Amino acid sequence: MKMNYQEFLKKGFLRKEKIGFDQIEKVLERAFRNIKSAKTLLKDGDEEGAFQFAYESMLLSGRVLVFSYGLRPRTIGSHKIVVDFTARVLGDEYKTLTQKFNRMRRKRNYLIYGIGLAVSKTETDNAIRTAEEFLNKIKNIIQKKNPQKRLV
Repeated sequence: MKMNYQEFLKKGFLRKEKIGFDQIEKVLERAFRNIKSAKTLLKDGDEEGAFQFAYESMLLSGRVLVFSYGLRPRTIGSHKIVVDFTARVLGDEYKTLTQKFNRMRRKRNYLIYGIGLAVSKTETDNAIRTAEEFLNKIKNIIQKKNPQKRLV
């Protein structure tokens, strides 16, 4: 998985930072907890809350991937930066998955800042499945980077 992230650095979207594997693991654990929370909220009938937790799980997973390269996204626009970075790293094989991540990002943004938008149970269920697939893909990548340590 070779990727050129120099343009992200040049544009100031990412900065180099030493991030320990223990920190990466904690964020990954939180992403798994968010999936669990999303499922609980969906069972309780809170589609919007469940959708947001599913999205946050994907965001945290993407951040884990960024961190694993010794990088951190800038604060402004960080969600989009993480989406773009993960799309670049995962490549064409996972293009559909990263496109779903971006659509969820836009929808979540509208849920937070817009008015009158709702999500259905089916859409939320699909978002949770997408987030699980994404999270497991990232977990496998991170596991290969540090095979001595068993992740969640």
